[in-house]
Amino acid sequence: MTHTLVVCKPKLPDQYLTQRLDLKRQLDQMDSGHVMYFPVFELVPDLVAISTIRPWLDASAAKPKRLIVFVSPSVLEIAVSNLGQWPEGVYCGVMGRQSAKLALDLGIPKDKIIAPSGENDQESEDSDGLARLVATHFETGSCSVMVCKGPRGRVEFPRKLEEMKHDVTVLECYDRKVIQQSDAQCEALFERTADAVLWITSSETIEVLDSQLARKSESQLNALKAKATVLTTHPRITAKCRELGYAHVVQIATGIQSVNSWLKSNKKSMENNNQTNTATPVANPKPVANSQPSGQWLGKAAFFISVVSFVLILLIAFAGKNQIEKTRMAFGERIQKESTTLDLVKEEISKSSDLAKDLKTRFDLLELAQKEEASQRASLEEVYNSLLASRTEVSLSEVEQLISIAKRQLYLLGNVKGASIALSQAIDLLEGTEKPSLLNLRTALEKDLSEIKALPSDDLLRLAISLDSVVNSVESLPMLSSVQATTDQTLAELTEETAPQATSETQPPAGTTEPQQQGFGKAWASIKQVAQTVWYDIKSLIEVTKVDSPEVLMLSSRQETDLRNTLRLSLLNARISLLSRQASLLKSDLERSGNLLNTYFDGKSIQVQRAQNVLAEIGEVQLDLVLPELQATSAALRLAVAGQQGERQ
Repeated sequence: MTHTLVVCKPKLPDQYLTQRLDLKRQLDQMDSGHVMYFPVFELVPDLVAISTIRPWLDASAAKPKRLIVFVSPSVLEIAVSNLGQWPEGVYCGVMGRQSAKLALDLGIPKDKIIAPSGENDQESEDSDGLARLVATHFETGSCSVMVCKGPRGRVEFPRKLEEMKHDVTVLECYDRKVIQQSDAQCEALFERTADAVLWITSSETIEVLDSQLARKSESQLNALKAKATVLTTHPRITAKCRELGYAHVVQIATGIQSVNSWLKSNKKSMENNNQTNTATPVANPKPVANSQPSGQWLGKAAFFISVVSFVLILLIAFAGKNQIEKTRMAFGERIQKESTTLDLVKEEISKSSDLAKDLKTRFDLLELAQKEEASQRASLEEVYNSLLASRTEVSLSEVEQLISIAKRQLYLLGNVKGASIALSQAIDLLEGTEKPSLLNLRTALEKDLSEIKALPSDDLLRLAISLDSVVNSVESLPMLSSVQATTDQTLAELTEETAPQATSETQPPAGTTEPQQQGFGKAWASIKQVAQTVWYDIKSLIEVTKVDSPEVLMLSSRQETDLRNTLRLSLLNARISLLSRQASLLKSDLERSGNLLNTYFDGKSIQVQRAQNVLAEIGEVQLDLVLPELQATSAALRLAVAGQQGERQ
């Protein structure tokens, strides 16, 4: 029996060739049937998301081992093609043998690939089997895992890894774009209803396909559901197909090899069915004619006997047909199992010839890669020449870096001024551009910059540094219990101030001689200086200090040390609350620190006054601000990067 294999796998962009060439090679090796390409989705890579894989690998991790899991062959080829050379020491997790072979073709070392095969490890080729393999390969909580997937599905797999205490990061590497099928394409599929075999790899694919075919022709879709065979790769997809009303749904393993094996075994069983469905000869005995005219009752008896014999023969034939049908079905199932085993054996035997074909395919890929490299080199030269010709070309990488700096200044440090400076520089880089995507990016930057400038520009980092200086000066702050006696003026100041007065006061009266005047002035100055020195000594013996709590003057050295440690701890808590933008905690920490300074430390000291000024300045900071999320800028940047990647391709 001839089959028409309808391949509904999602369509990848033209630059991803490895999986497509391998699928084409294996479809060409099928010796029977027709192949119809009927993609329902087109995968659109998210290059911005994929670019975060390399920083994740370069960042320091608390876990000793790293694992990147790819939930489908498509996301594997997209991510690895953009990542380049596979990083050393990183493990690769995939869902089955087909993905493992693709990983080898993409240059990932075999000893770093973790994939359920259903043979040696006895695990199912799905997320459950991979989760069990990860549990056997890695100790609990010893691995940092990044799960690369599409926008929907496989949500249970990251949860299983989190239950194993691993650090899990989920990355959506692409999005799906529905392909609207033409009337001619749908009619071609409806014409193959009787022998169509639909290869479905996701539940979303069968849902979209069913809805599009229903809009074309409801009656022809019902005929397709009743006659066509649907091959699925997961119980969830099988349940969805049966829910939509498809009568013949068969679940197989993943990969085109399993599809090819099923087609071969089904063809053999159908051929055997055709051989066994031959018509069973039924005896049609002719009634024995009685040539003797000796009695009419003999003729009636012969006729009755012939009718009874005919009925018995029909009953025997019906029972035999049922038995033959049961035998045929059992024989067909056994032949199908034996043929599947035989196909696997043949596949292993033909690996040597497949190796030569693989080498030829690799050589063709190398030639194609050389041609692509040449075309890319020409494109790079053209871009370089255009950059030399026009100095207004904008570097998106610099703009993206400035936006990243603005986000860090805004969210990590609360530095509104630093974030506005970074965004202003990004706008200056986009000055004079004429590309629509870059114009949209500049408009988004200006919008977010206006929102940021509207916020109070408190420099939290500067305030934290000032608070650190106060913390470092706690040991040197003078306390009321240990203040040394001071006077308003020092002896030197008194002497310096009174020297001119002494000179003026010692002017002798008129009529005295010059030598007498000089001697009298010197004696008067000496007497006055001695009197001032004696007064300074007497004044230094007594100092009056006004305090609210007398017990603060009677602290021991141990209590002074505890008070200084308490003040230091309160200031450190205030610093943490400031950087974490906890307004209520900061207010309580500042009040506690201010009370300690005002109660136990000398308020006349310049150091204490400076610490009080710093606390007062921090107390005026407004922390409960709603910071803008820069959503417009992030969305415009993704569009600009995607547009730039499209131009490069």
